[in-house]
Amino acid sequence: MNDVDPDEARRRILEELSKGEYHRRGSIIDWLLGLLQDWVSSLVDGAGSGRTAGLAIAIALGAVIVVLAVLVLRRTGRIRRRAVVRAETALDAEPALTAAQLRVRAEHARDDARADEAVVLAFRALVRDLAERTLLDLTDGMTAHEAAEGAASAFPELRHRLALAARAFDTAAYSWRPATAKQADDAVRLAEYVAQASPDRAVLETL
Repeated sequence: MNDVDPDEARRRILEELSKGEYHRRGSIIDWLLGLLQDWVSSLVDGAGSGRTAGLAIAIALGAVIVVLAVLVLRRTGRIRRRAVVRAETALDAEPALTAAQLRVRAEHARDDARADEAVVLAFRALVRDLAERTLLDLTDGMTAHEAAEGAASAFPELRHRLALAARAFDTAAYSWRPATAKQADDAVRLAEYVAQASPDRAVLETL
């Protein structure tokens, strides 16, 4: 095995990891990639040079490949559980669909016993509704829990229900466990309630 400069190897690996296509939506993935970058740095720093450095680089590259494979499989839905959620899980997806249209789709999914899709669509409807009313700044890559926190600022009395809805969204969109019929019904009812409710007066005064 040829001698490899550890500094150059580390630079190339970290440069590869920093590419935008590897940093997709979801704070958990970003956190895992951050841990991997730190691990690669420490591994190469302590490897020295020559065969030891080459082995360290091979291990690091193997880890990179595993992470990228997981990202690709996750993105294509191949490591999802038994059923793939057909609805787009990004909160800012399909901007042409209004909150009302998303609520209708969520209701249909609930009535057809498609709990996962009902939860995802209902939570997206809730977020879209708040964005349409300028009560929530919907940003690219916003997580369900971030959206729930933002919504709770306008509807503090719903904080607990919003947190539960965000948790149900993560279960429906990303977990191996399916969402339950109750979670679907709760999410749809919450989206409908928020659409008809007025925000906290203090929030209105800041607009």
